[in-house]
Amino acid sequence: MLRTRRTLRTAMRALPTSVLVLASVAVAPAPAAEPLPAHWCTVNGEEAPPGSKVEGTPGPDTILCEGDVQNVIVWGGGGNDKMRVKGLVVDASVLGGEGADTIQVNNLFPRNADSMVRGGGGDDTIITALVVGTAEHGATVHGDHGDDEITTGAVQGYPGTYKRGGGQVFGNDGNDVIRTSSVDIGGRVVGGSENDLIEPKSLGTESSGTVQGGPGDDVVQAQDGGVLTIGPGWAMVDGGPGTDDCRVKHASEGERIRSSVAACP
Repeated sequence: MLRTRRTLRTAMRALPTSVLVLASVAVAPAPAAEPLPAHWCTVNGEEAPPGSKVEGTPGPDTILCEGDVQNVIVWGGGGNDKMRVKGLVVDASVLGGEGADTIQVNNLFPRNADSMVRGGGGDDTIITALVVGTAEHGATVHGDHGDDEITTGAVQGYPGTYKRGGGQVFGNDGNDVIRTSSVDIGGRVVGGSENDLIEPKSLGTESSGTVQGGPGDDVVQAQDGGVLTIGPGWAMVDGGPGTDDCRVKHASEGERIRSSVAACP
């Protein structure tokens, strides 16, 4: 009988510890799950099935997405596609594929991954509003192969390691025309190869911004052929290899100049 009472007392003393351990396990937070794609898109008038990809056909398509697209790839495939995303591009990619595509999206909004628009092969037209990223998660626009016309709003965000991340616009290969609103707070615009025309509304007004022509005979100027005022922040215009025409002037004078121009006559 004495041994039985001691056993019961020992079990009662151990009970609170066991309860606390079980309670701590019960209230431990579960790891956050990736949001499921929740888009509503149509391809040639037919509703796209749910999933991580909205896919066109080998021919010309009309792809329309109402509202935001998140954690999804919208791909035009082959043909001259017309693609329109009326909401944000959140951790998602809109890819034209082969053909002369017309792509129009609202703001690129990277949250936990990169947000991207790519024209693919062909002479593409790309229109987007804000291209604003962070060093960890980039917002980028690529014209890719072909003579592309790219029009964007503000391009902002410092690129991270190896120039990844941030807010960036690339013409890539071909004779491209790139028109943007302000390029600032670390934003970067790169023409790429061949002869490009780059026309920002402003460059490095508040902080810093970069325009690089790349190889080829490039023109950097204000929109409508005017002279681009750069600065008073750390703005940089680099024409790159080739015979370039940089129609720019510094916002500041004398020792107050922080902006710079390189590889231009």
